[in-house]
Amino acid sequence: MSDIQIGLLMLGGIVIALVFAFNTYQEWRFRKRTRQAFSRHHADVLLDVPKNHVRDGKQERLEPVLLQDEDDTPAYLNDTPPLHAFTPSPAASEPQPEEDDEVVAMDAADHQALVVALLDPSLDFIAEVVFSRPLTLSSLPRFNVAKRVQAILRSERGLWTPAELLPGTRYKQVNFGLQLVDRSGAVTEQELASFCQQINHYAEQFDAQVSFPQRQQKLVAARELDRFCADVDVLIGINIVPTAPISGARLRSVAEAAGLQLEPDGQFHYLADSGNSLYSLASADQTPFTLHNLLDKSFPALTLLFDVPRVAGGAAVFDRAIAFALQLTQEFDARLVDDNRRELSEAGLLKIREQLVRIYGNMDDRGIAPGSVAALRLFA
Repeated sequence: MSDIQIGLLMLGGIVIALVFAFNTYQEWRFRKRTRQAFSRHHADVLLDVPKNHVRDGKQERLEPVLLQDEDDTPAYLNDTPPLHAFTPSPAASEPQPEEDDEVVAMDAADHQALVVALLDPSLDFIAEVVFSRPLTLSSLPRFNVAKRVQAILRSERGLWTPAELLPGTRYKQVNFGLQLVDRSGAVTEQELASFCQQINHYAEQFDAQVSFPQRQQKLVAARELDRFCADVDVLIGINIVPTAPISGARLRSVAEAAGLQLEPDGQFHYLADSGNSLYSLASADQTPFTLHNLLDKSFPALTLLFDVPRVAGGAAVFDRAIAFALQLTQEFDARLVDDNRRELSEAGLLKIREQLVRIYGNMDDRGIAPGSVAALRLFA
Protein backbone atom coordinates (compact mmCIF):
# COMPACT_ATOMS: atom_id res chain seq x y z
CA MET A 1 0.00 0.00 0.00
CA SER A 2 1.47 3.36 -1.03
CA ASP A 3 2.06 6.32 1.27
CA ILE A 4 -0.71 8.24 -0.52
CA GLN A 5 -3.26 5.49 0.19
CA ILE A 6 -2.20 5.29 3.83
CA GLY A 7 -2.48 9.07 4.11
CA LEU A 8 -5.97 9.03 2.57
CA LEU A 9 -7.09 6.29 4.97
CA MET A 10 -5.77 8.25 7.93
CA LEU A 11 -7.45 11.43 6.70
CA GLY A 12 -10.76 9.58 6.29
CA GLY A 13 -10.47 8.18 9.81
CA ILE A 14 -9.84 11.66 11.21
CA VAL A 15 -12.89 13.08 9.40
CA ILE A 16 -15.13 10.28 10.72
CA ALA A 17 -13.80 10.84 14.26
CA LEU A 18 -14.46 14.57 14.02
CA VAL A 19 -18.05 14.02 12.81
CA PHE A 20 -18.68 11.56 15.64
CA ALA A 21 -17.16 13.94 18.21
CA PHE A 22 -19.26 16.84 16.92
CA ASN A 23 -22.49 14.81 17.11
CA THR A 24 -21.56 13.68 20.63
CA TYR A 25 -20.94 17.29 21.67
CA GLN A 26 -24.27 18.42 20.17
CA GLU A 27 -26.13 15.69 22.06
CA TRP A 28 -24.32 16.55 25.33
CA ARG A 29 -25.15 20.24 24.93
CA PHE A 30 -28.82 19.45 24.22
CA ARG A 31 -29.08 17.23 27.31
CA LYS A 32 -27.44 19.92 29.43
CA ARG A 33 -29.87 22.60 28.21
CA THR A 34 -32.80 20.26 28.76
CA ARG A 35 -31.76 19.57 32.36
CA GLN A 36 -31.32 23.29 33.02
CA ALA A 37 -34.82 24.04 31.74
CA PHE A 38 -36.40 22.08 34.59
CA SER A 39 -35.01 23.73 37.63
CA ARG A 40 -37.38 23.96 40.65
CA HIS A 41 -40.04 21.60 41.97
CA HIS A 42 -43.37 22.67 43.45
CA ALA A 43 -46.62 20.87 44.20
CA ASP A 44 -48.60 19.98 41.10
CA VAL A 45 -51.15 22.61 40.25
CA LEU A 46 -52.80 20.43 37.62
CA LEU A 47 -53.76 17.39 39.65
CA ASP A 48 -52.14 17.89 43.06
CA VAL A 49 -49.64 15.15 42.34
CA PRO A 50 -45.96 15.24 41.24
CA LYS A 51 -45.61 16.88 37.81
CA ASN A 52 -43.20 18.63 35.56
CA HIS A 53 -43.03 22.21 36.71
CA VAL A 54 -40.38 24.06 34.79
CA ARG A 55 -39.15 25.68 38.03
CA ASP A 56 -37.69 22.45 39.39
CA GLY A 57 -34.93 21.35 41.68
CA LYS A 58 -34.70 17.85 40.21
CA GLN A 59 -33.24 17.10 36.85
CA GLU A 60 -35.72 14.51 35.69
CA ARG A 61 -39.01 15.57 34.13
CA LEU A 62 -42.25 14.28 35.66
CA GLU A 63 -45.39 13.80 33.61
CA PRO A 64 -48.98 14.51 34.71
CA VAL A 65 -50.38 11.61 36.75
CA LEU A 66 -54.12 11.18 37.06
CA LEU A 67 -55.84 11.13 40.43
CA GLN A 68 -58.15 8.16 40.66
CA ASP A 69 -61.36 7.48 42.49
CA GLU A 70 -61.95 4.53 44.81
CA ASP A 71 -63.03 2.34 41.91
CA ASP A 72 -59.55 2.92 40.37
CA THR A 73 -60.95 4.73 37.33
CA PRO A 74 -59.91 8.26 36.36
CA ALA A 75 -62.13 10.95 37.87
CA TYR A 76 -64.13 13.13 35.47
CA LEU A 77 -67.31 15.14 35.42
CA ASN A 78 -69.25 13.68 32.52
CA ASP A 79 -69.40 10.47 30.52
CA THR A 80 -66.33 9.44 28.55
CA PRO A 81 -66.13 11.75 25.53
CA PRO A 82 -65.90 10.51 21.96
CA LEU A 83 -62.60 10.63 20.10
CA HIS A 84 -63.56 13.80 18.25
CA ALA A 85 -63.64 15.69 21.56
CA PHE A 86 -59.99 16.50 20.94
CA THR A 87 -60.35 17.32 17.25
CA PRO A 88 -60.33 21.12 17.16
CA SER A 89 -62.25 22.90 14.46
CA PRO A 90 -60.28 25.39 12.36
CA ALA A 91 -62.40 28.21 13.73
CA ALA A 92 -61.54 27.28 17.31
CA SER A 93 -57.81 26.84 16.88
CA GLU A 94 -56.93 29.39 14.22
CA PRO A 95 -58.99 32.61 14.23
CA GLN A 96 -59.99 33.49 10.70
CA PRO A 97 -59.70 37.09 9.48
CA GLU A 98 -62.91 38.83 8.50
CA GLU A 99 -63.24 39.83 4.88
CA ASP A 100 -63.54 43.53 5.68
CA ASP A 101 -60.55 43.65 8.05
CA GLU A 102 -58.19 46.51 7.22
CA VAL A 103 -54.48 46.84 7.89
CA VAL A 104 -53.98 49.94 10.01
CA ALA A 105 -50.56 51.54 10.01
CA MET A 106 -49.09 52.33 13.42
CA ASP A 107 -48.99 56.08 13.99
CA ALA A 108 -46.22 57.92 15.84
CA ALA A 109 -48.11 58.01 19.16
CA ASP A 110 -48.73 54.25 19.07
CA HIS A 111 -45.07 53.65 18.28
CA GLN A 112 -44.00 55.78 21.23
CA ALA A 113 -46.39 53.90 23.52
CA LEU A 114 -45.00 50.60 22.26
CA VAL A 115 -41.40 51.62 22.93
CA VAL A 116 -42.18 52.87 26.45
CA ALA A 117 -44.06 49.61 27.12
CA LEU A 118 -40.82 47.66 26.58
CA LEU A 119 -40.15 48.47 30.24
CA ASP A 120 -43.00 47.48 32.55
CA PRO A 121 -43.01 48.70 36.17
CA SER A 122 -44.81 45.51 37.20
CA LEU A 123 -42.05 43.35 35.67
CA ASP A 124 -38.96 45.56 35.79
CA PHE A 125 -36.91 47.58 38.25
CA ILE A 126 -36.56 50.75 36.15
CA ALA A 127 -33.64 53.11 36.69
CA GLU A 128 -33.90 56.54 35.02
CA VAL A 129 -30.66 58.26 33.99
CA VAL A 130 -31.11 61.93 32.95
CA PHE A 131 -28.14 63.72 31.41
CA SER A 132 -27.42 67.34 32.31
CA ARG A 133 -27.34 68.13 28.58
CA PRO A 134 -28.11 66.09 25.44
CA LEU A 135 -25.25 63.79 24.53
CA THR A 136 -24.10 61.69 21.61
CA LEU A 137 -23.53 58.22 23.04
CA SER A 138 -21.00 55.84 21.54
CA SER A 139 -22.20 52.78 23.45
CA LEU A 140 -24.42 51.52 26.25
CA PRO A 141 -23.11 49.67 29.30
CA ARG A 142 -23.16 45.91 29.71
CA PHE A 143 -24.37 44.89 33.15
CA ASN A 144 -22.95 42.03 35.17
CA VAL A 145 -26.29 40.69 36.41
CA ALA A 146 -28.12 37.37 36.00
CA LYS A 147 -31.47 38.87 35.03
CA ARG A 148 -32.38 40.41 31.71
CA VAL A 149 -31.73 44.15 31.28
CA GLN A 150 -33.45 46.26 28.63
CA ALA A 151 -32.96 49.93 27.81
CA ILE A 152 -34.88 52.66 26.05
CA LEU A 153 -33.49 56.08 25.11
CA ARG A 154 -35.07 59.51 24.85
CA SER A 155 -33.67 61.74 22.14
CA GLU A 156 -33.11 65.48 22.25
CA ARG A 157 -36.47 65.87 20.46
CA GLY A 158 -38.21 63.86 23.16
CA LEU A 159 -38.78 60.69 21.12
CA TRP A 160 -38.27 57.29 22.77
CA THR A 161 -36.37 54.58 20.89
CA PRO A 162 -35.29 51.04 21.79
CA ALA A 163 -31.68 50.49 22.83
CA GLU A 164 -30.22 51.21 19.42
CA LEU A 165 -27.89 54.21 19.19
CA LEU A 166 -28.50 56.19 16.00
CA PRO A 167 -25.60 58.10 14.39
CA GLY A 168 -25.84 61.86 14.84
CA THR A 169 -28.61 61.60 17.46
CA ARG A 170 -28.20 63.20 20.87
CA TYR A 171 -29.96 61.74 23.89
CA LYS A 172 -31.12 63.38 27.08
CA GLN A 173 -32.29 60.28 29.00
CA VAL A 174 -31.87 56.53 29.13
CA ASN A 175 -33.97 54.14 31.21
CA PHE A 176 -32.64 50.72 32.18
CA GLY A 177 -35.02 47.98 33.31
CA LEU A 178 -33.85 44.95 35.29
CA GLN A 179 -36.39 42.12 35.02
CA LEU A 180 -37.65 41.15 38.46
CA VAL A 181 -38.65 37.53 37.81
CA ASP A 182 -37.86 34.76 35.36
CA ARG A 183 -37.80 30.97 35.51
CA SER A 184 -34.71 31.03 37.70
CA GLY A 185 -36.70 32.86 40.39
CA ALA A 186 -37.05 36.38 41.77
CA VAL A 187 -34.27 38.96 41.79
CA THR A 188 -32.35 38.97 45.06
CA GLU A 189 -31.43 41.92 47.25
CA GLN A 190 -27.76 41.42 46.35
CA GLU A 191 -28.51 41.39 42.62
CA LEU A 192 -30.58 44.53 42.91
CA ALA A 193 -27.89 46.30 44.92
CA SER A 194 -25.26 45.34 42.33
CA PHE A 195 -27.45 46.63 39.49
CA CYS A 196 -27.97 49.98 41.26
CA GLN A 197 -24.25 50.29 41.90
CA GLN A 198 -23.47 49.69 38.23
CA ILE A 199 -26.10 52.26 37.20
CA ASN A 200 -24.59 54.85 39.55
CA HIS A 201 -21.13 54.18 38.15
CA TYR A 202 -22.44 54.68 34.59
CA ALA A 203 -24.23 57.92 35.53
CA GLU A 204 -21.13 59.35 37.23
CA GLN A 205 -19.26 59.22 33.94
CA PHE A 206 -21.70 61.76 32.49
CA ASP A 207 -22.53 63.71 35.66
CA ALA A 208 -26.13 62.50 35.19
CA GLN A 209 -29.03 62.37 37.63
CA VAL A 210 -30.31 58.91 38.61
CA SER A 211 -33.63 57.92 40.12
CA PHE A 212 -34.59 54.45 41.33
CA PRO A 213 -37.86 52.89 42.53
CA GLN A 214 -38.13 52.03 46.22
CA ARG A 215 -35.91 48.96 46.45
CA GLN A 216 -37.63 47.06 49.28
CA GLN A 217 -41.06 47.48 47.72
CA LYS A 218 -39.76 46.04 44.46
CA LEU A 219 -38.18 43.08 46.24
CA VAL A 220 -41.47 42.29 47.99
CA ALA A 221 -43.35 42.63 44.69
CA ALA A 222 -40.82 40.37 42.95
CA ARG A 223 -41.20 37.60 45.53
CA GLU A 224 -45.00 37.77 45.32
CA LEU A 225 -44.90 37.70 41.50
CA ASP A 226 -42.49 34.74 41.60
CA ARG A 227 -44.88 32.79 43.87
CA PHE A 228 -47.70 33.39 41.40
CA CYS A 229 -45.52 32.36 38.44
CA ALA A 230 -44.46 29.18 40.24
CA ASP A 231 -48.12 28.20 40.66
CA VAL A 232 -48.89 28.45 36.94
CA ASP A 233 -45.52 27.42 35.51
CA VAL A 234 -46.45 24.00 34.20
CA LEU A 235 -45.00 21.96 31.36
CA ILE A 236 -47.38 19.19 30.34
CA GLY A 237 -45.74 16.10 28.89
CA ILE A 238 -47.71 13.25 27.29
CA ASN A 239 -45.78 10.07 26.44
CA ILE A 240 -46.52 8.18 23.21
CA VAL A 241 -45.35 4.58 23.58
CA PRO A 242 -45.60 2.41 20.43
CA THR A 243 -45.64 -1.37 20.25
CA ALA A 244 -42.42 -1.21 18.19
CA PRO A 245 -39.73 1.49 17.88
CA ILE A 246 -40.54 4.25 15.41
CA SER A 247 -38.14 4.79 12.53
CA GLY A 248 -36.81 8.32 12.33
CA ALA A 249 -37.64 8.69 8.63
CA ARG A 250 -41.26 7.77 9.19
CA LEU A 251 -41.48 9.99 12.27
CA ARG A 252 -40.16 12.97 10.33
CA SER A 253 -42.64 12.35 7.52
CA VAL A 254 -45.61 12.20 9.92
CA ALA A 255 -44.49 15.23 11.95
CA GLU A 256 -43.90 17.43 8.92
CA ALA A 257 -47.20 16.35 7.36
CA ALA A 258 -48.89 17.57 10.56
CA GLY A 259 -47.25 21.00 10.23
CA LEU A 260 -44.36 20.56 12.68
CA GLN A 261 -40.79 21.44 11.80
CA LEU A 262 -37.45 20.43 13.23
CA GLU A 263 -35.84 23.18 15.28
CA PRO A 264 -32.23 23.61 16.53
CA ASP A 265 -33.20 22.38 20.02
CA GLY A 266 -33.64 18.87 18.62
CA GLN A 267 -37.44 18.80 18.77
CA PHE A 268 -40.25 19.08 16.23
CA HIS A 269 -42.26 22.25 16.91
CA TYR A 270 -45.67 23.41 15.79
CA LEU A 271 -45.19 27.16 15.39
CA ALA A 272 -47.62 30.05 15.47
CA ASP A 273 -47.49 32.72 12.76
CA SER A 274 -45.45 34.80 15.23
CA GLY A 275 -42.79 32.08 15.34
CA ASN A 276 -43.57 31.09 18.94
CA SER A 277 -43.77 27.37 19.67
CA LEU A 278 -47.27 26.12 20.51
CA TYR A 279 -46.28 22.52 21.28
CA SER A 280 -43.38 20.25 20.49
CA LEU A 281 -42.52 16.60 19.99
CA ALA A 282 -39.37 15.17 21.57
CA SER A 283 -37.77 11.79 22.07
CA ALA A 284 -38.84 10.40 25.44
CA ASP A 285 -35.20 9.68 26.38
CA GLN A 286 -34.23 13.29 25.50
CA THR A 287 -32.11 12.26 22.54
CA PRO A 288 -32.20 15.26 20.20
CA PHE A 289 -33.63 14.72 16.75
CA THR A 290 -31.14 15.56 14.00
CA LEU A 291 -31.31 15.18 10.24
CA HIS A 292 -28.64 12.50 10.61
CA ASN A 293 -30.21 10.28 13.29
CA LEU A 294 -33.66 10.61 11.73
CA LEU A 295 -32.25 8.76 8.73
CA ASP A 296 -30.92 5.67 10.50
CA LYS A 297 -32.21 5.62 14.09
CA SER A 298 -35.43 4.32 15.66
CA PHE A 299 -37.06 5.80 18.76
CA PRO A 300 -38.75 3.65 21.42
CA ALA A 301 -41.07 6.41 22.69
CA LEU A 302 -41.98 10.06 22.14
CA THR A 303 -43.12 12.90 24.39
CA LEU A 304 -45.50 15.67 23.40
CA LEU A 305 -44.67 18.86 25.33
CA PHE A 306 -47.04 21.75 26.04
CA ASP A 307 -45.52 24.76 27.84
CA VAL A 308 -48.67 26.07 29.53
CA PRO A 309 -47.98 29.77 30.29
CA ARG A 310 -46.20 30.46 26.99
CA VAL A 311 -49.09 29.42 24.72
CA ALA A 312 -51.74 31.91 23.61
CA GLY A 313 -55.22 30.51 22.94
CA GLY A 314 -54.22 27.70 25.27
CA ALA A 315 -57.32 25.49 25.49
CA ALA A 316 -57.86 25.39 21.71
CA VAL A 317 -54.15 24.77 21.10
CA PHE A 318 -54.15 22.04 23.77
CA ASP A 319 -57.01 20.37 21.88
CA ARG A 320 -54.94 20.52 18.71
CA ALA A 321 -51.92 19.07 20.51
CA ILE A 322 -53.92 16.19 21.97
CA ALA A 323 -55.55 15.54 18.59
CA PHE A 324 -52.03 15.24 17.17
CA ALA A 325 -51.04 12.88 20.00
CA LEU A 326 -54.06 10.71 19.26
CA GLN A 327 -53.11 10.76 15.58
CA LEU A 328 -49.67 9.46 16.54
CA THR A 329 -51.21 6.61 18.55
CA GLN A 330 -53.09 5.49 15.44
CA GLU A 331 -50.16 6.02 13.11
CA PHE A 332 -47.66 4.09 15.26
CA ASP A 333 -49.98 1.66 17.09
CA ALA A 334 -49.15 3.41 20.36
CA ARG A 335 -50.64 4.32 23.75
CA LEU A 336 -50.71 7.61 25.65
CA VAL A 337 -49.20 7.02 29.10
CA ASP A 338 -47.68 8.89 32.05
CA ASP A 339 -44.16 8.25 33.34
CA ASN A 340 -45.46 5.34 35.42
CA ARG A 341 -46.76 3.71 32.23
CA ARG A 342 -50.35 4.24 33.32
CA GLU A 343 -52.61 4.84 30.37
CA LEU A 344 -54.11 8.30 29.91
CA SER A 345 -57.74 7.89 28.90
CA GLU A 346 -59.80 10.52 27.09
CA ALA A 347 -61.61 11.21 30.36
CA GLY A 348 -58.29 11.80 32.08
CA LEU A 349 -57.14 14.12 29.30
CA LEU A 350 -60.35 16.11 29.68
CA LYS A 351 -59.65 16.46 33.40
CA ILE A 352 -56.20 17.87 32.61
CA ARG A 353 -57.85 20.28 30.17
CA GLU A 354 -60.26 21.50 32.87
CA GLN A 355 -57.35 22.24 35.19
CA LEU A 356 -55.54 23.92 32.30
CA VAL A 357 -58.48 26.25 31.75
CA ARG A 358 -58.38 27.19 35.44
CA ILE A 359 -54.68 28.03 35.18
CA TYR A 360 -55.35 30.27 32.20
CA GLY A 361 -58.16 31.95 34.11
CA ASN A 362 -55.78 32.71 36.97
CA MET A 363 -53.28 34.20 34.53
CA ASP A 364 -55.93 36.37 32.91
CA ASP A 365 -57.12 37.55 36.33
CA ARG A 366 -53.55 38.55 37.12
CA GLY A 367 -53.29 40.51 33.87
CA ILE A 368 -50.63 38.21 32.42
CA ALA A 369 -52.24 36.70 29.35
CA PRO A 370 -50.84 33.31 28.29
CA GLY A 371 -48.45 33.71 25.39
CA SER A 372 -48.31 37.50 25.81
CA VAL A 373 -45.07 39.49 25.80
CA ALA A 374 -45.20 39.58 29.62
CA ALA A 375 -45.69 35.80 29.83
CA LEU A 376 -42.91 35.08 27.35
CA ARG A 377 -40.58 37.25 29.44
CA LEU A 378 -41.56 35.78 32.81
CA PHE A 379 -41.43 32.18 31.65
CA ALA A 380 -38.16 32.34 29.70
